[in-house]
Amino acid sequence: MHGTFEPRPVRIVRADNTWTFNESELLRKHWPDVALLRKLLPHRSERALRDMAARCGLIPQKEQNIWTGAQDKKLRQMAAAGNSRKEIAAELGLTVGQVANRLLYRKINLAKRPPVQIGNELLDQIRRRAFDLNMSIADLDRSLGSRHIFQTAWKGRHISPKHIHRAVKALGGELKIKWADE
Repeated sequence: MHGTFEPRPVRIVRADNTWTFNESELLRKHWPDVALLRKLLPHRSERALRDMAARCGLIPQKEQNIWTGAQDKKLRQMAAAGNSRKEIAAELGLTVGQVANRLLYRKINLAKRPPVQIGNELLDQIRRRAFDLNMSIADLDRSLGSRHIFQTAWKGRHISPKHIHRAVKALGGELKIKWADE
């Protein structure tokens, strides 16, 4: 063969993934400082550091809730009343995530809430009528062939009379003018 070959630098890989006593002592001594531990133990990933910290008891385990029949009953009642996940969680003393997961697991839907009053009497009545007909505001906008007219309505926003007339007609109402001096 021609020329000389220089040996490649060999990367040392540990045969097993066990932690040495010195490594675990370093972890216990410097635990929440992950950046320092990464410098002291460069061959350990952040995930490995967190896993070992959990095994050593440095990270408390999550508290798991075991649902009771009374909690399920309260959950169903509050969901039917239209309470939010946050309100239900506060009432049951749980996290919002726990409540959301239980709702999914039990296939419980939250009751729809009436639309928020925006201060414009005409728009509020249109939005409330759509709610009473079990129609979302997005459905109302889609049925009128427009996008985000009533979804993005607020007190100071001007809505075209054309859109108001079409919405009133689509919701089964009629628009009348009443003069103050009559």
